[in-house]
Amino acid sequence: MGTTVDTRTNFPGAMTFRPELFFLGRTEGHGVVRDPLGRVARRCRVETIGDYSTSRSAIEFEEVFTYDDGEVDVWRWVMTQGSNGMYVAAEAVAGAGITGYRQDEDYVLTFRRAVGPAKGLLSPSFKTRFTMVAPGMALKTVQVSLLGVPLGVMTATHQRVAD
Repeated sequence: MGTTVDTRTNFPGAMTFRPELFFLGRTEGHGVVRDPLGRVARRCRVETIGDYSTSRSAIEFEEVFTYDDGEVDVWRWVMTQGSNGMYVAAEAVAGAGITGYRQDEDYVLTFRRAVGPAKGLLSPSFKTRFTMVAPGMALKTVQVSLLGVPLGVMTATHQRVAD
């Protein structure tokens, strides 16, 4: 008889989402955007590629959303880990000063970002949560609102790709 190994057992913190590690290299995934009533509005493919910048002491990565209606939306991030589970990030359109934090094993960040003609005070708010669902795979949930009114939700996966 062989030894039985419980593959569900992980070392403490193994399923904690760490953006500074997860987004090094490439990820691929897919997502769905739902309107405020929960109906599917559109689907997308999500790809990221990231690298550590020694000059900035931060991770830099590009997140590309390719939607089924032909739109391609590129987000360019720079992120550095602070203390006590906090992160400081900037995104090319959203700007600097975005704060991310750990909530239990998840990584959460909230920010405003211009979308089309919606700029300034009319920029939608994004609350993004990353949860590890398996080693190398994360679930992203994004709640989008404007002045507290829900506009929609995106759920997507990010799967690390071996280089």
